[in-house]
Amino acid sequence: MNTKIVVTQYGGAEALEVVEEPLRRPGKGEVRIQVQCAGVALSDIMRREGKYPGSPTPPFTPGYDAVGIVDAVGEGVHDYTVGERVCVFYHGTGGYAAYAYAPASDLVRVPESVDAGQAVAVILNYVTAYQMLHRFARVSAGDRLLIHGASGGVGTALLELGRLAETTMYGTASAAKHPIVSQYGAMPIDYRTEDFVQVVQRLAPGGVEAVFDPIGGTNWQRSMTTLSRQGRFIGYGYTSVLGEAKTEDWLTDWRALAEGQRTASGNPAYMYSITTLHRERPDWFREDLGVLFGWLERGIIDPLVSHRIPIRDAACAHQLLQQSQAAGKVVLTAL
Repeated sequence: MNTKIVVTQYGGAEALEVVEEPLRRPGKGEVRIQVQCAGVALSDIMRREGKYPGSPTPPFTPGYDAVGIVDAVGEGVHDYTVGERVCVFYHGTGGYAAYAYAPASDLVRVPESVDAGQAVAVILNYVTAYQMLHRFARVSAGDRLLIHGASGGVGTALLELGRLAETTMYGTASAAKHPIVSQYGAMPIDYRTEDFVQVVQRLAPGGVEAVFDPIGGTNWQRSMTTLSRQGRFIGYGYTSVLGEAKTEDWLTDWRALAEGQRTASGNPAYMYSITTLHRERPDWFREDLGVLFGWLERGIIDPLVSHRIPIRDAACAHQLLQQSQAAGKVVLTAL
């Protein structure tokens, strides 16, 4: 039997239901994966609540990423054999399952020696951070970066990769998570008690070379005021929809910046979506994931996995993220 999590209706964590269904044989060109770990993301919560643009209609299984062992292969699959360790990246749905199915063409091999939870963190969080840093912001040693949500999954990935790139970093986070931000060599800013604009203006009077902002709304506008003349703004989410903001606000703001590609002051602005880029440049995804898996295997990066939760308790994982009680990556375990 396959244990999977299904969003039965838009709503809170109680909308996540544990479902048992018979395993099926993989179809032509398809592979069945016995999942070791699947990743949890804030975007999963947005889809569960129906606040993510284009949220699927329930019932659906959330999840971007999974790492596991090839369990069965369909007709015509010759590149993978039973027992190999692989990963798959979904476009937001499919990962929360003990057995996952994917076209063989979508799989990437995972080094045998690496931890499954850390490998899952690399697939979504580290590829996102790597591509924003190097393919969009194109950071250089000595650049000053402002990283919002610095203690989260993508935030800690940005901090670790930013440190490797020898940048100077400022990261917003709650006071309880400042030690995490500091351990990557970044200057923590308490977003609850400090005005990050004032702090950055004091610490970096000329402005920062790049801002990474997943919050949206007025936070985007305030972030843009911290940029230097050569500064680049990268928006990659709109977590404010989990509060007062509406999906319509997200779509309006995102489209305006995506089309104009400039801030009000004329700085370059990039709207980053890993799913969009994965569709448009799958070669970049494979190349960047290969680099990062190599770094993980050699111990150059050490992704922070704060919680490992059995897949049946996915609702608890969502609550941890939604209540900001987790740092780094939260993963579901199935093996």
